Amino acid sequence: MNYLTFDTVPLLTQGTAEQNQLYERQPWQKLVLIFLVELIGTALLMLFGCIGLVPKHPGFEVSEYNGAIGFAGIVAIIIVIIGRISDCHINPCVTLCALLLGKLPILTSFVYFAAEFLGAIIGYGVLVVISPYNILNSSDSGYCVTSPVVGLTAWQALIIEGITTGVLILLVCAVWDPKSGNGDCGPLKFLVMIFFASVVVGPLTGNSLNPARSLAPAIYNNSWNMHWIYWAGPFSGTIISTLFYKYIVMALDNNEREK
Repeated sequence: MNYLTFDTVPLLTQGTAEQNQLYERQPWQKLVLIFLVELIGTALLMLFGCIGLVPKHPGFEVSEYNGAIGFAGIVAIIIVIIGRISDCHINPCVTLCALLLGKLPILTSFVYFAAEFLGAIIGYGVLVVISPYNILNSSDSGYCVTSPVVGLTAWQALIIEGITTGVLILLVCAVWDPKSGNGDCGPLKFLVMIFFASVVVGPLTGNSLNPARSLAPAIYNNSWNMHWIYWAGPFSGTIISTLFYKYIVMALDNNEREK
């Protein structure tokens, strides 16, 4: 096997040889299945992640850990549910990582992107419907809307989002790497990563790491304050981390193994 590729190696779960053919000339039925599970998975991410940030009534203070627990927990659960089917991207940054690594065909990546953005919009819409009051009438920028804390400059927020997303993508690459031995307990590893990032970075930027996660609340609340950060930061961090892992980490590791 070429150590610089990730061909037929599942991202978050280990499966049979038949399951590992996910990205090789898929029939339209497989693409439809991928679209559906990624759409549902991303919708659940938005629903259960953001619902922890909605107080019981306007003005009520929620715990600073609610969002971290909600997003980390639902990510781990979704990985278990749909990981064997679509590798559970639920994030355009993970899809871009797969594309750069050569694991994902370009056309299939558009299926992922469409499912992720549409799923995020649907998930937040369900939250709006089931909330005990109109959360779109909040006095601030809106519940679950990501925006930098007061005093943080746009460039500072951009760097924070880029670096944190880069760490997430490095974890994705390490779990994906067939030579790393890190493929086991994927849900637990991502639970820890999301919880850690949410607690540490959340108070500063909202800890998006996911353009689809930021887009949906922005649309419903018409809140676009520094929104470009949550596209430029995560995508730039993804590109840098993916190329670094592919062409430096794996290349050096391959050279060591050949000695």
